[in-house]
Parts: sequence; structure tokens; C-alpha cells
Amino acid sequence: MLRDPSQIPDRVLADQVYQCTVNDCCYGPLVDCIKHAIGHEHEVLLREMLREKNLSFLDEDQLRAKGYDKTPDIILEVPVAVESHVIHWIESKASFGDECSHRSYLHDQFWSYWNRFGPGLVIYWYGFIEELDCHRERGILLKDCFPTDIVTLRHTAAKH
Repeated sequence: MLRDPSQIPDRVLADQVYQCTVNDCCYGPLVDCIKHAIGHEHEVLLREMLREKNLSFLDEDQLRAKGYDKTPDIILEVPVAVESHVIHWIESKASFGDECSHRSYLHDQFWSYWNRFGPGLVIYWYGFIEELDCHRERGILLKDCFPTDIVTLRHTAAKH
């Protein structure tokens, strides 16, 4: 009934519930719309940065079209190294990485990506609690920006 207050028989109560959901500054539909738009904007930014680095990748829409159901935002077609860690996928989070949300993301998303695609990188664009970056050796890196120190196979071959 919160999603559709018109189902509430009492018209006054229905109107009050509707007003509450519209004016909810944390969880209401307008806030959800804003959060979704900001998340999409950061995913577009990530794709642009990957293209600037000439990295070959598949995005979430392309992966879904291939039949994948649970996907990170980006799968790198050729893995790269970031801070000496090989990564196969990137997840963009247009939020701050706090303990509660990060724990939930690890359980619901990141470990599934790790199981399916190998080690990956999570970008919390608005920062994160440093202590949460404790799974690097197991294959999940956290950053608060697009990495500047990406090493590709092309870089490695040029050195030899």
C-alpha cells in the first residue's frame, strides 16, 4: 500500500501516506530517482574513462544481452593490473562505502562477481572507510576514483 496508496480505503489516510512518500528525503520515490540518475551518470563516466584508456570491455547491458543475470557494471575483455592486482571486472558505486552497505554489497554482489569472473575493482566515487579495503589479497580492491596506474598486457609487452 506504500507503493500504491490508492489501495488504502480511507481517503484521508491514503492522501497522508502519499504525501509522506513524496516528501521522504531519504527513501521516497524522488530520492530513488535522483540516486538512480547519479549512479547512471557515474557508469557513463566510467565507460568514457575506459574508452580513453583504449580498454576493451563489455558493459552490464551487453552482458545481460548475452544471458548473464548477475553482472558487474563492467567486464574487461582483457584483464588489467591495478596496484599489482589483476582485475577482470569493475563495479561503480556512486555512494560512500560505509560498513553496513559494503557488507551487504559484498554478500549480494561482489563475491558473486568474484566467483563468476575472478578478481575485481569496486569504485566508491564518494569515498569509503579505509578499513573496508581488506579483501585485496582475495581479489576485491576498493578505490575512490578511476585508477591512474592501470597496467595492460600492451604495457608489459612493450617493456620486454
